[in-house]
Amino acid sequence: MAEKKVTKKATTKSKKSTKAGKSKVKKINDEPSDGGIVIVDDDIVIDQDKVNEERRAYLEEARSQEAVD
Repeated sequence: MAEKKVTKKATTKSKKSTKAGKSKVKKINDEPSDGGIVIVDDDIVIDQDKVNEERRAYLEEARSQEAVD
C-alpha cells in the first residue's frame, strides 16, 4: 500500500466584531402626547442690534477656535 502524505497549511482568519458599532436603543416616551391649543403672537419684535452682536460673537469664537486648531 502506498501512503499519502497530508500537509496542513496554517491559515489565520481575522474575526471582526459585528456588534461593535451597532447598538439598538429604544426610546421610551413617558410623556403623554399633548394635543392642546397653541397661541401664536403675531406682534413679535426682533432686536436686530442684539442679533447682529450675537452673530459677531459667534464668528469671533469660531475664528479663535480655528486659529487654535
